[in-house]
Order: sequence, then C-alpha cells, then structure tokens
Amino acid sequence: MFYPLLRAPRPFNTVKHYIARSYGGARQHQQQQQHPSAKEIRQRFVDFFVHENGHRFVRSSAVVPFSDPTIAFVNAGMNQFKNVFLGTAEAPCRRAVNSQKCIRVGGKHNDVSVVGSDGYHHTFFEMLGNWSFGDYFKREACEMAWRLLTDVYGIDRRRLYVSYFGGDEAMGLPADLECRDVWAGLGVPSERILPFGARDNFWEMGNSGPCGPCTEIHIDHSDRFMDTATRKHLVNAGIPDLTEVWNIVFIQYNRSLDDGRISDLPQRHVDTGLGLERLVAHLQHKNSNYDTDLFVPILDRIRKASRKVEYRGVFDIEDSRCELDTAYRIVADHSRMITACLSDGMFPSQNHKLRRIIRRSLSLSDRVFSCPTLLQELVPVVVEILGDTYPEMQKKLSQTQQIIQHEEQAYRQLCSNLSSESRELLKQCSYFDEAEVTDHPGLPYALKEIRRLKAKHGVQTLDGELIHKMFDTYGLDEDLLVKIAESERLKLDMIGYNHYSKQVKEGAKLELATRLQESLTASQDIKHDLTKAQLCPTRNEYKYNYVYNRDRHAYEIPKLRTKITSIVTPGGDSALCHVITEKSNFYFESGGQQSDRGSLALSTDQSKQYEVKAVSELQGFVIHSVDGRVAEQLSVGDEVILTVDSAKRSSNIIHHTATHLLNASAREILRVPMCQRSSFVSDKGLKLELAVCGAKIGPDEVDAMEQHIRQHIQHNEPVRVRVCSASDVDLDKVTMIPGEIYPERGLRLVEIGDSTSTEFCCGTHAQSTEELRDFCITNVTQTKSGCYTFFAIAGQAAIKAHQLGAQIQTDVNQLKHDMDQQLVEDMNSVDARMQRLKNVLLVGSENNINLPYAVRQRCLDVINDLFRRLKDHTRESLREFIDIEMKNLQQEYPLASNPFIVHFLESSIILEEVQLSKATRYFPDRPILVISITDDQVKARATVPPACISEQFDAQKWLKTVGSVFKSGVAAPKGQNPAEVSNMKSRKVKTLQFETLLDRALKEASDFARHNMQ
Repeated sequence: MFYPLLRAPRPFNTVKHYIARSYGGARQHQQQQQHPSAKEIRQRFVDFFVHENGHRFVRSSAVVPFSDPTIAFVNAGMNQFKNVFLGTAEAPCRRAVNSQKCIRVGGKHNDVSVVGSDGYHHTFFEMLGNWSFGDYFKREACEMAWRLLTDVYGIDRRRLYVSYFGGDEAMGLPADLECRDVWAGLGVPSERILPFGARDNFWEMGNSGPCGPCTEIHIDHSDRFMDTATRKHLVNAGIPDLTEVWNIVFIQYNRSLDDGRISDLPQRHVDTGLGLERLVAHLQHKNSNYDTDLFVPILDRIRKASRKVEYRGVFDIEDSRCELDTAYRIVADHSRMITACLSDGMFPSQNHKLRRIIRRSLSLSDRVFSCPTLLQELVPVVVEILGDTYPEMQKKLSQTQQIIQHEEQAYRQLCSNLSSESRELLKQCSYFDEAEVTDHPGLPYALKEIRRLKAKHGVQTLDGELIHKMFDTYGLDEDLLVKIAESERLKLDMIGYNHYSKQVKEGAKLELATRLQESLTASQDIKHDLTKAQLCPTRNEYKYNYVYNRDRHAYEIPKLRTKITSIVTPGGDSALCHVITEKSNFYFESGGQQSDRGSLALSTDQSKQYEVKAVSELQGFVIHSVDGRVAEQLSVGDEVILTVDSAKRSSNIIHHTATHLLNASAREILRVPMCQRSSFVSDKGLKLELAVCGAKIGPDEVDAMEQHIRQHIQHNEPVRVRVCSASDVDLDKVTMIPGEIYPERGLRLVEIGDSTSTEFCCGTHAQSTEELRDFCITNVTQTKSGCYTFFAIAGQAAIKAHQLGAQIQTDVNQLKHDMDQQLVEDMNSVDARMQRLKNVLLVGSENNINLPYAVRQRCLDVINDLFRRLKDHTRESLREFIDIEMKNLQQEYPLASNPFIVHFLESSIILEEVQLSKATRYFPDRPILVISITDDQVKARATVPPACISEQFDAQKWLKTVGSVFKSGVAAPKGQNPAEVSNMKSRKVKTLQFETLLDRALKEASDFARHNMQ
C-alpha cells in the first residue's frame, strides 16, 4: 500500500506559467518575471509522469534504510526499489515516480567536506525519479526526460548536453549506440551527444548484481552556453556552471558474483534521478541552490536569530565575507539533513554521523553566529518549506526539537569538560572547531606527535602505519586527518594505509583463529559438510509451538520427532559434537533472547538423554551441540526426539514479553523521545538499554513504569503474533530500533493489547499479559548521558521481590518510627538494625536478592537520613564502629576456614573519614583486602603477610583487581613494601553505580585470591 504525500495529480493543462526563460536573455527581466516555486516544480514533475505517462506515485521511503544493511542512509532514489532490481521482491507497479529524501554523508557518496564551499553539494537533497520495471526502456525514458525539461520546464535546448556510455574493453561491453541514436532522433545535435567511459556512464549497484549503462543530462548555466566547441569539454569536469542534472540508468546486465562476468538480465529496468535543488536553481535563475526558495527562508532566519549581516552568497575564499557565508550555507544545509533524519526516527546516539553533523551545526551556531539555540529555531522553518511534501516532518516537529535540545545540553557539557590540551588546541588552530575536538579527544595528542615527527625526523608523508595509528590510537577519522595534512603540508599515503590495514586485519584474524580454533574449525567443518551434502535448511517453525499450563504457570513445548541429517565432530580435542536435524523445536539466540537448552534422545532408546548444551544457527541450519563423547552413538539418518527445557523456555517467554511492555511503558510514562539501544532476555531476567532525551529517571519514574506494567498484566491483554510484509504495516505505529535492518517479508509483528505495544520481533512470547503474573524493575544504571539500562524480572521471581520489598519497607518504616518517637535506648542496637537493612539493600544482589528498584532507593534514602541523624548524636562513638565491625568479622570468619578476607567496610558509609590501616590491623595472620566508601569517595587497601607472598600473589597484584574495576591506581605507602601493603587511590563514584562496581570488585578480588594463593 502506498500513501501519497504530494497532493493528487491535477489535469495536465497549459504550463506556460511554469516555463522559465534561459539565463542568457532574461537576467535583466528577473524582477518582473514570475519564477515557479520549488513546490510547483516538484509537483509538476509528479504530475507529468502520473497524468501524462501512466506512472504511479510512490511515497518517499525514510532516510533510514529499512532492510538494506549495506548503507547507513538512503542515498539515492533507487534504494527503496533495490530488491526489485535484485529480483527478490515484486515491483509495486510497472511504472513509478516519486520525490525521494536522500542523505550523503559517508562512504562512496560523502559530500560533508565540500558542503558550503560550493552552491550545489548537500548532505540532504531530494531526488526526483521515474522508474520502469520491465516496461519501457531507452527510447521512452529519454523521450520523456527531454520533453519534461524542454517543453514543460521550458529549458533552452541549447543549454543541454547529453552523455552516453562509450563502451569498455575491459568489461567486454560495446558503446551504447542505441542510446546515442535515441538522442539524435530527438533532435539533439551530435556535438552535444558525448561518449564517456564506465566511471561516468556505467552504473553498478555493487561488486555484483544488476548494472547497466546510463545517460546523463547536463545543463550549462553560463552566459557562454552558445560556445559549444569550447563548453562541451567542460562536461563532467566538475565545473559549477555546467552541472549534471539528470541521470537515466538502463539496468540491462547482471554481474556475476563468482567471476565478475556480465550477462544480460531477463528483464530490463529504467532507474532515473533528477536533483531537485539543481533544477530549481536553474528554473529560478539562481547562481546557487542556496539562493532558491528551498534555502532563502532558512538563511533569513539565521540572520534574524543571530543579528549578523545578511547572507551575500560569497564563494571566493579571498573575500573576507566568505567565511561567514560558508557558515551560513553549512548550517542551512545541515538543518535540513538533521530535520529529515530525526523525523524519520533516527537517533543521534545510534548514528555517529548524524551526531557529528548535529555537533558541527551547534559549534557553528555558537562560535560564528553567537546563537547556541539556532538549530532549534531553524527546524520549524525547514518543516514549513518541506512539511507539505513530507508530513512526517510536521508530525515529529516537537520530538525533533526535544532531541536537539537534549543534544545541545549534552554538547555544552562536553565543551565545559574539555581537557586543557584541547582548549589550547582550539586557541592555536582556528581551523578546528569545538565539535571536532569534542568528538576526537585524542586530536591534541595526535597533532603533537605529527609535529614532533616533522621537527625531529623531517617527516613529509604520513605512511600507512602512522595513518593507522592516527585512526586506531587517537580516534581520528579520514576527513579530520585530511584537514590536518593540509594545514601541516603533509602527504597521506592512503594506498600504504590500505595495505597496512589489511595486514593488521589478517593478523587479528590469525590471532583470533588461534584463540578460537575449536569453534572456528567447527564452523568451517559444518559449512563444508552442509555444502557437500546439499541439505535442506532445518525447519524451525516448531519453536513457536507451545501452550500455557495455568496450573504450573509454565509453557508446555511438545517433544519433536525428527531425523539427523548431519553430524560434525571438529578435529582436535573438541568437547562437543554438532547435530543437525530435519526439524527443530529449539530456539537459537536472536532478537536478544538466549538459546534454549534441553536434550536429545534416540527414538529407539529414550532412556538415554543427551544434553543439548548449546544451540546456534548457520545458513538456515539449526545446530544442536552435545557432548563430543556421544558422537559414536549417533548416526546420520537416526530418528531422534528433541526435548526443550520447559522451565528455561517459560522464563524466557515471559521475560521477552515483559521487555516489550517495559519498552512501551517507558515511552508512555516519560513522554520524551527515546530509542532502544539493546536488549537481552534470559531465564534469570531481562536487560533493556534505552537512549532517552530530556528526562531524568529516578525512583518515582521507575515506580510509575513498574505500576503501569503491572496494570497491563492485571488487565490480561492479549498478545498477538502475525507474520507480514513491511508493506502490510503502518511503520509509523511500530516501535523499531533506528539503524536495525529488517527483512521486507516474513516479519513477525508482536502486538500487545489494542495499542499497548507493537514491535517486530522473532522471539517467543506469552499469549496474554496475565501469564507474566507480576513484574519488577530491580535496577537502573546510567552508562552515559541519556543512556539508561533497566534490569527487571517477571513471574514468580517478581512476586517474591515485591514481597521482600514490602517486608523491608515495613522494617525501615518501623526503624524510622522508633527513632522519631525516641523509643530507642541502645544506639548500638539501632546501628545493627540499620547495617543489616542497608546490607540487604546495597549489596543484596551479590546474594541474588531481588528487590524493587524504587523501594530500594527510597529505603536507602531513609536509612542514609537516619545514619546522618545517628551520626550527629553519636559522633564520638562512631569512631569505634570500625573496631566493632572488624571484631565481629574476626569472630565470624576464623582463620581455619577463611585463609583470606575480602570485605566491604559498611561502617565507612557513615564516617567522615576512614583509616583503612586501622581495619587491616585486625588480621595480621592472613591476607586482607578492605573497600570503603565515604561521601562517594571509594578507597581500598590490601595487606599480605610475608609468609603468604608468592610470585603469583602479593598485596599490589591483589589490589589491582579492585583498582581496575574502579579505574584507579594502586601503590604502596611511602617507604613500605608493595608486596606486603598497597593502597588504592581514592576515586569518586556515583551512588547509582557503586553497587554494581562493588559487586564486581568483591567477586574479582575473591576469585584472584582463591586461584593464586599457595
């Protein structure tokens, strides 16, 4: 189904009011002449093909590719029809026309570096196009294009040149004389029909697949357009006043993937692209695209918001106004690209190219125009210009501005945190802007090394190894390195870099192959066996065959009877063998959901159950990995019974459905732009990472989300799963991951309730929300600005978590009541109660104690407040807390059963300062490692008696395991032996992150001592 974005085609009546005269004779009359608007020019294109030539209007696809992993952005009109050309999808119609939004900021088509320096390159542009899918071909395509340009738009024929494919001996293809003759038949003079080679006039989708010759139409904008003898040599020469405006591709060949040979396609297609901005500039008699009504309103708003002098259109770098006008052009161009991307659901945190464009715009807005919020002000202007054609821009205007506001705040924070080296670099080198420096923290150090090499060794060319270091060590990109090379007058050996980079990759592959030899050998053996046997892929639809048992609160998965088609036993000392069957009911990891576990048994002897330890997929074959020792007991052709572990699958099912509910609930409660970054579903729980713009997530927000989901569970909403094609679904209503690639067909759409949640997902799901029974968010962490990771559980585990949470909440409330009413006589008793509660709240997860996050955080707040009150009344006695805690530790952990101690000093939480040396003194008989936190400052100390020191184990080595977790250094106190005593440098840690880091530190320190003490 297609949804028209332009208005319905109107009758093709007279077009006199659209016809613009050529530049040569009309310049003096421009004030009186009525030029067509960009909107009229775009609509006329659609009307011409729809009404006059029987084409069907097709909606522009989003600039985020839906099902094409080969590109980051839609960069040409043909992208949405790529599968038609590849023969993997049916054509929507015989003839199509549209105006496609395109982005070019990377790869082969990267126009970022030249945007602003000329008047016709853009990061965002509109591609007008018409297509024939096995219908008309060269003659009709050229005829329609010529008639539209000359008769409808009224372009002077004497300004037009056409090019055609002149043949290529290496490809074994002759010149496209058919195309040449078509142009001649349309009256184009022979001196204006020019042949070019494959670089300019042969189009290929990739290294293999559909391809064909193309013909281009070029417009001469110069007043000297009559001088054909001189001007024709400037075609394809990159001259700004003689530009390509329309490319018509004849897809008639196919390049083989195996040997690169070119053969005829059974069906021939036409793919055309006409740059709207360049066409509008010509028809409106403008020297630059920026002088058209597509850009002028944006430039005017920049001037009004910044109060700078108006845009003059200066391109000459010798002119003092050029720098300002270039900034005008860059910000105007980028505002369009940013609006288009954000309106189509792309998220800056998911696409570094988009984020870089945003930051470049913010930098110019602040540095050149002294207006940090300029980008926000330009978005409504862009929407006013393009919103009628692309309604999603109007619909997403508020969300787009919210995202930009969030990015502005994040960017300001980055700039305020710039290192002194980066700030000095900005002062010294005016050609760098803040966006480049914030995105590349290693830039100052890279430049310093380059200058040192120049001064000390006279380096004039950066070789491949050094370029690789600039990219790999300092994090630079190619555009930035080119800028540095130009400023430092250096050459770049990119050929050498490509060669060196290839060697490095091969070396990495070799190293990886050495470390993972067994798994890689298994994969290669499986591939070889499958290719040799020419087997049919495993039928795996049975993994979705299960029913809910209400009495057991679990899902019953029927056993599956099938036959073994292949058994692969890797060479060497492999512990596993890999069994492939005709059918399988096992789920292999995908969509964030972990694989099933279960068993395999011969149908003739079901008493012997072989554990399926891992499940994977390769080229459509489901691989069941079992103990390698049973390989001799199984044979190809054996009939086997596959049994899935019902308990694990049941937990996976409810946690996956809960993940969808959490994703939807976050959007409903927070009401800010967000996107999913990742997810993981296991039988133990779920993890969901979200990028969130403009919202702080605390206990109140988490509690609201949790209660919202519990209500959906109580309402027992249905969960429906259906298989569909992308064209069957309103994609605007589906929650998708920006940048994720989805297939065009065979999509599994999971819908919860009427409109609670709608997502594409291949996981296994409940049949109704009631089957989840309960839901609990157990933790929330913030990895970086605006990125939150939620941990949650469902089912019986969630019920227990809420019960325990209610119990602890009651205990905390009772403790607070006792202190408020002054019912406490023994302060030591109060402290013990608080310590016990805090231990469960703060480090309980180490013992797999799940609690509702909101309850835990609120109880911690209460207890911390009670600790502060207790501290005020018992300041003197607090000094004894360490002694009490360590004496209790001595009694609880005798030396006979505890050869070492790893301990979190809980009393440190309430102290103003802690002397860890006082704590470690209590255990002179064995190694001890103590961690403390005071006012968010984490410290640690390790001591090891001389008798326990070995080559593998000493105080410094031991403490480094903790230092690496908290990213802090360790060293011995002055004058002491680091093998006997070592301290970790104090490190500030946010309360939200401390629990997770503490758990890791305690575990790694314990594991290290356990494995290395002699």
